[in-house]
Amino acid sequence: MEAYIIYIQGHEDSEKFSDRCVQSIIDTKSDLTVEKFPAITPSNMWKIKYTWPLRKKSKCPKTGLILSAYKTYDNNKRIAAAQSHYMLWRKCVTLNRPIMILEHDAIFIKKFDSAILEWWPGEGAVSINNPIGATFSAKEYDAKLTNGINEVPWLTGNDVPQGLPGHSAYVIYPEAAKQVMKLQDEIGWWPNDAIMCKQLCPWIRCYKPYLTKCQGIKSTTSK
Repeated sequence: MEAYIIYIQGHEDSEKFSDRCVQSIIDTKSDLTVEKFPAITPSNMWKIKYTWPLRKKSKCPKTGLILSAYKTYDNNKRIAAAQSHYMLWRKCVTLNRPIMILEHDAIFIKKFDSAILEWWPGEGAVSINNPIGATFSAKEYDAKLTNGINEVPWLTGNDVPQGLPGHSAYVIYPEAAKQVMKLQDEIGWWPNDAIMCKQLCPWIRCYKPYLTKCQGIKSTTSK
């Protein structure tokens, strides 16, 4: 399977941590061919209709979900991150086969064996990342998962987008990529880890035991 690591060219930490991610794939002998993918940045992002709130909370008129603003000093960085994932979703559709999408802070702690996905019917998206250090309520998230491929657990009310434990490492299939791209275009753009929520994308799943974890790099979207 092809794996693509999103990294920011010329950003010292992003370059360093993405190289560590590549090395961890080699060290764990994971069944992956890896390529580093230059991130979209505020300097080269394209204009879109961004409907996620910039401050406080609001109710999405098209989905009925309650949306809360992310803490960020430059919202263009979060939009650019969403566009980076969008570009790889498009690549997945073009290739017409599943791919793995990694952010520069992911590192492999166990081997990715393509046989894992034989448990899964060949659709949707599956996170392989440890929620600890990747998402809020991480311990609660972890406690609700068992070994194997799990449905994404409910941590909040069903009117709040409930997604994967971060977007540091996941496999996505072409039909899922088509659907999430269509959502961005239909309801207006949201952050990539929000649009892929179980209310709108009921096919998202989590795999445990986790194969990756976050390296602890400072966020490049909230700072």
